[in-house]
Amino acid sequence: MSQTSAAATKSGGVTMALVFLGLLAGIQSADPGISSTALISAGKDLTFGGLDGLAASVSTLALAATVISTGMLADRLGRKKVILVAMLLAIVGDGIVSIAQNPWMFIIGRAIAGIALGAVYGAAFAYIQYFGAKGKGGIAGALGVFGASTGLFTLLIIFSGSSLVGVGWRVAFLLVPALSVLTIILGLIILPKDEKGLKKGAPWDVAGQLLLGFAIIATLYGISHASDQLVSPLTIAPFVLGLILFVLFYFRERSNSDKRFFPIALLKQPLFLAAIGVGFLVNFSAGLGFISFNNLFQYQLDLKGLALSLSQLPYIIVGIPVALIIGRILAKQIVSRQVSAFVGGFILAAGALTFAFTALSSPKSIWEYLPALLLLGIGTAVPSVAYGSMILQEADVKHYGVVSSSRTTIGQFWYSLGLAVSAVVIDSIARSHVLAKLGASAETALNAWSATGAKPADASVLPAAAEGFVQGFAVAM
Repeated sequence: MSQTSAAATKSGGVTMALVFLGLLAGIQSADPGISSTALISAGKDLTFGGLDGLAASVSTLALAATVISTGMLADRLGRKKVILVAMLLAIVGDGIVSIAQNPWMFIIGRAIAGIALGAVYGAAFAYIQYFGAKGKGGIAGALGVFGASTGLFTLLIIFSGSSLVGVGWRVAFLLVPALSVLTIILGLIILPKDEKGLKKGAPWDVAGQLLLGFAIIATLYGISHASDQLVSPLTIAPFVLGLILFVLFYFRERSNSDKRFFPIALLKQPLFLAAIGVGFLVNFSAGLGFISFNNLFQYQLDLKGLALSLSQLPYIIVGIPVALIIGRILAKQIVSRQVSAFVGGFILAAGALTFAFTALSSPKSIWEYLPALLLLGIGTAVPSVAYGSMILQEADVKHYGVVSSSRTTIGQFWYSLGLAVSAVVIDSIARSHVLAKLGASAETALNAWSATGAKPADASVLPAAAEGFVQGFAVAM
């Protein structure tokens, strides 16, 4: 075999492995989307009642709280083992959900699935450095392929899962277990043998892990409740408790750092702080925009079902080629990571303004939103490669899994914050608009509609609320 053909074979193997990692990440990314689509039907069958909020968020909370710990576990046991075992756990988790007979079975199953898929995503992302070193484009090129593959598989899996919800919500929750079986088989073939990353006897720092986990859960729980009521004990108390636990975690990890599991000194490193900033740009904007424009299309254009799902395609699809292109550009050092982050931020700002002005112009068709959707999709994809490479660069051998997995926790925190901010801003402006236009009785009717789904007797309330939503959306953008 010639050197050229050997190199091509090696490159093809690396690309195949990165696409497989994208499949793993796509399963994790699509799982919450399938769950949110199936949640209404599941809630009716199982009578969630006051547990609907927990049922909706438990997998995300479980993932964010444990992904750094499972990253450390991958360092100890090996990434391949963790991925394979975690996929088995995902089968158990969503399998329990599919046969759930009461809300708590559903919640327990979703928590197990969240922990499992968080471990899968963290280990898959950590593999990028390994395969990036073997490919032509380095880490940046590998991140481009990984990002594009993740976007493609997320899209395919969400649409498959959403279609299965029409058959039955229990059937939809069997999609991830079915894909997990496939990935276990492929993983045994594609992934390399594990290499031991840490010596036996390295500190587990259980107390530090628990402090961090509970800090993340409390903070994210408080943020998630802000969308319902900003000034509420369920918002303020968990959020403040989470901040206190974060402070305790910081001081604990700073003392006797050689016995701690998280390298807290990273918080003083300019590159890691820059990564947190770029993570804010990518994830906060996604949380602020994606759910908001999804709701906007329902209220303003009356899109539902398949039409609503298809309206999101330009935003999602455009990021796939963009991730590949940016990965190659950064690999060839045509531009720096800093430049790509600034360009991405500029495009995001342009997309947000385009969205705002389009919404206020009373569009009649989804096609009028196409430029805004494309700009937001491109703006989100452009800095994401730089974000990932910054995190990986700061991951030393001793703490590799911990640091690389922190990307998921950082992203989830900023995404949740963006989601909450958009909900608070839009809801406040919409309610103020209804109050100013129709009076207090209309606002009361709107509150009742939000709580129970019962349409107000006054037919002018919902159109006024839609007007207020559009104004709130424009301000949020």
